Amino acid sequence: MVPGVAHAFSTRRADGRADFDMGGVDGKNPARDARRVRFLRAAGLAASVPAVLKQVHGARIVRAMGDGEPEEADGGIWIRGESVAAPSVRSADCVPILLLDREGGAAAAVHAGWRGTAARIAVRALEILELHGVPPRRVVAALGPAILPCCYRVGPDVARAVLTTTGDFAGPGAGPGKGIALDLHAANHRQLASAGVPREAIHAAPWCTGCRADLFYSHRREGSGAGRMMAAVGAAAPGKAGGIDPS
Repeated sequence: MVPGVAHAFSTRRADGRADFDMGGVDGKNPARDARRVRFLRAAGLAASVPAVLKQVHGARIVRAMGDGEPEEADGGIWIRGESVAAPSVRSADCVPILLLDREGGAAAAVHAGWRGTAARIAVRALEILELHGVPPRRVVAALGPAILPCCYRVGPDVARAVLTTTGDFAGPGAGPGKGIALDLHAANHRQLASAGVPREAIHAAPWCTGCRADLFYSHRREGSGAGRMMAAVGAAAPGKAGGIDPS
């Protein structure tokens, strides 16, 4: 574990209820905001509120400050000593990726759907971390629950967009008319490893958001009204241990 750092991925469940939606950035929503605070406390994070973003499926990454209006971006960076805000991203099929300095000095959270993956958003986050003295070889990565090839079929244009920035994509072609099975976990794993993150330090959750309706929201399964999970990382609250296991 990395001393002084905590992280977590939420599910759609809390106390046995399928009602733990972290979605939305517009307007006041006391119930949603209370769920977010509860999530941070359960994760052992020091931040009182997550640094949420207006996610637009791009590759912009901003400093996580946790105050003011949410910025349009799909990634947030935390630097120890500059802020206690916890970078966070929300997802319901896209890949939430947490990147952490083994020495506990910095971390990032990014949201990688197929567009973000094609734009190499995780590699962009590594570049920013390196500007702050954290080389890729010192990074541990966690890829959270996302839609996997069993449930994710795309057209050739989407597959090609990811292919051009990864050199390959996992997932065999499906039958005629069914599209191509695309593996965003594998694509991001390849990008991170190619950028210098040790392969043994890249960890991927085994669950598919499309398959597990009992645990996860899925935009592809439920449509535009689907709720959202949250992933967050940052300074641990006093007396709390946390972080991604770097072993």
